[in-house]
Amino acid sequence: MRQANCTIVQLDLSSLRPAIQPEYDSGMKIGELAKQAGVTVQAVRFYERWRLMRAPRRSPAGYRIYSENDLEIVRAIKRMQHFGFSLKEARRILQLFALPGDAGKDPPYGRGSQECLREAAVIGEQKLKAMNEQIGALAGIRDELEEVLRQVREKLAPAKKAAMSNGLRASAKARRRG
Repeated sequence: MRQANCTIVQLDLSSLRPAIQPEYDSGMKIGELAKQAGVTVQAVRFYERWRLMRAPRRSPAGYRIYSENDLEIVRAIKRMQHFGFSLKEARRILQLFALPGDAGKDPPYGRGSQECLREAAVIGEQKLKAMNEQIGALAGIRDELEEVLRQVREKLAPAKKAAMSNGLRASAKARRRG
């Protein structure tokens, strides 16, 4: 009889959801965002602290809720890092269209606008120039190292020949004895 009472008390809790719940159902929690972007949860939090992303919405339970736009931003940050941009440089680019500026003003350009693309291209060209300078400097260092190694090998060559001939003499003596 007790079991019958439990059946009567069952509630359909789905009808008790707050009206704002569907908005949060369309977003993703931090773990899902991190997984889809190919970064760690700690990286997402780090990007938030560095103001590379807007503060996320919160669910009624306090969970961070991210949008597809947030996912695109994290992927863009990861790609910029791949290209050698510092986080400060990445934030500067994102402030062109996606983030408020350091003074808290809205981004100056719309995403994909000619002005935005022009300014992003200038920043990218500066980065490319710096990379080419680094590559040139590294090529010079590489050439110096190759020259030093060539000189070392030349000095080793007579010693190696002597060691080989000493080794041949020793093995010949050993054969004669044997």
